Amino acid sequence: MKADKIPPPGRFHQERQRRRFFAGLNQFRGDEVILSPSESHHLIRVVRLAVGDRVEVSDGCGRIFEAEILSLEPTAARLRLLNELSVGIESSLKITLGLALVRAEIFDSLIRQVTELGIYRLVPFTSTRSLVRPGGWKKSRLLRWQRLAQEALKSSQRLILPEIDPPVDFPDALIGPEEVKLMFWEEQRQAHRPHDLAAWPRPRTIRALIGPEGGFTAAEADTARQAGFNLLGLGPRRLRVETAALAAVAVLQYTWGDLNP
Repeated sequence: MKADKIPPPGRFHQERQRRRFFAGLNQFRGDEVILSPSESHHLIRVVRLAVGDRVEVSDGCGRIFEAEILSLEPTAARLRLLNELSVGIESSLKITLGLALVRAEIFDSLIRQVTELGIYRLVPFTSTRSLVRPGGWKKSRLLRWQRLAQEALKSSQRLILPEIDPPVDFPDALIGPEEVKLMFWEEQRQAHRPHDLAAWPRPRTIRALIGPEGGFTAAEADTARQAGFNLLGLGPRRLRVETAALAAVAVLQYTWGDLNP
């Protein structure tokens, strides 16, 4: 392409679908919002937007705004809010997913994917057969998980940013006020199966547990049952953690959420 035919960054992006950025509630100032250093870098250096371009801004709490770029400081892009957009793509089913810690690259990928599938909250935990332990837990890892969820929030055009808890032990992962509680267990092949859920009363909230690479122990399954959990299988085949987690969330969204409207 000849140089005189290359559109300037601003004009190029105005001709495409508006980019979406994330800003926490504390970044809003009246009718303006200041993007974080990482979001400002993405806006300026990666997608190369210009002053006057319009974008969308999500607060992660259910609101999306159309905004105009006012200034481009390297670590603090400033935007003016124009109007609130009306969109509704959040599931009515609030899924709290208890997910056993696994290798970092797998867990990172799962955060993106379950966010895209619409979970409401993520509770990482360790159990008897966990190969990964928190060890010297660092807050930076939780911040990384939250950043991955923010990226998935934007790419999937969701409105609600999932909460991500610091890792807990297995007994603490069982605690919650949800209406329905499920443990997906590979040994539970003959009792409750995914298609049985359609006959259950439709819940608004659910807590679902996915175990580590080695699966849950029989003792953990018994503890969960005593805590009010129903044990559920995902078919006759043994699944990897990442496969089981995505299959479980998809089954729940299809049965009670928004994958089967």
